[in-house]
Amino acid sequence: MGGTMSIIPSISPTDLRDYLKGQGWKMVQEAIADRLYVLNNFKHPGRQLVFPMDTDVPDFGESLGLVLEKFAIIESIPYATVLSNIADLRSDAIRFRIYGDHDFGGSLPLPFASAALEAAQKTLMASACSVLRPRPHHPRLALSEAQQLVNAAQFRHTEMGSFVLKVACPIDAVDVSTPLMPEEVETPFTRLTVLTLRRALGRLVTSIETDSLQDLIDQAKTDPLYPLSSNLCEAITHFYDDAAKNALDISFAWSGVLSAPPEPDGVIRIPREYFPRIEEVRRQLLPHERQREDMFVGTVEVLNGDMGDDGRRSGEVILALQLPEGEIVRARVTLLADDYSKADRAHMSEGTYVKVVGRLNPGRQPRALTGCSLFELIYQSEAGKR
Repeated sequence: MGGTMSIIPSISPTDLRDYLKGQGWKMVQEAIADRLYVLNNFKHPGRQLVFPMDTDVPDFGESLGLVLEKFAIIESIPYATVLSNIADLRSDAIRFRIYGDHDFGGSLPLPFASAALEAAQKTLMASACSVLRPRPHHPRLALSEAQQLVNAAQFRHTEMGSFVLKVACPIDAVDVSTPLMPEEVETPFTRLTVLTLRRALGRLVTSIETDSLQDLIDQAKTDPLYPLSSNLCEAITHFYDDAAKNALDISFAWSGVLSAPPEPDGVIRIPREYFPRIEEVRRQLLPHERQREDMFVGTVEVLNGDMGDDGRRSGEVILALQLPEGEIVRARVTLLADDYSKADRAHMSEGTYVKVVGRLNPGRQPRALTGCSLFELIYQSEAGKR
């Protein structure tokens, strides 16, 4: 067991009991009088799991550690997996595994890792919004119930071998009635959200593999309760990095306090060649995307310029622009030295925004911002002014 003993006291006797019951073990009611949980399993005759009901008894942690080790051996489950399953007993968990032709060694380039974390959050937000207001495109991922679920979700430890991002969503995070899947009105919002994600991704991958993407797109546009949205497609494409040329596996683990849903087991696998097709689905689910010329306000996210012969930098800048309808869009613009210097000041000064006039073109983010006729700082914090 090694270093895992330190987390044993955080496991409550009732949680361990509920987990074991979910694995098919049955309580011996007579043992309750002695303040003991005793469980049997007909699949393992002659074996019992026994541990105290009270946490203040001597050697409580050691007793639970021995029971957990014994259970892991009997069920042939890795000990660390048992601990992880109990930690997520009251959560549905989503596991994103990023892998490629080479071993990532449990790490990713920092920009890609940051993008993957943001993609995981947007994936959950898009699915939650589809539960609340099903539609092929959500102009804003800003519904309060969806944000409440994201705020309650937990980022678990990554796992070795490739890069694994695990998100645990507490079953009781949000209490809300939803229009999606009305036959499951008693199902918690968290479960509906994770189910929506599982079903949408399953249909998306199946449609790619059966060459029926157009049928999928048509149904998503016409069926008011269809679980797929452009926002979900966009979030999934952000799990891909051109340099890494990676693939993505997504798997689901269901909370032990609810019955597992009748969904197929196994991993949803998205090979790298699927990502361009998912991007095409995203575009087709959007309202008619057109070039728009306007004044935009936003922040400077990335500076990619080069030093010129005159000792000044110019070139590509990535902006995060807020559209009038509230959507945040990443855009790529090429700036000459004077405007690039402004962008650098905005990037380095907290609370500083830019105003830009130009043509925002359709396409995958970061979208191209061309014809830039104005680039100004419009607000600076006191720190920025100094």
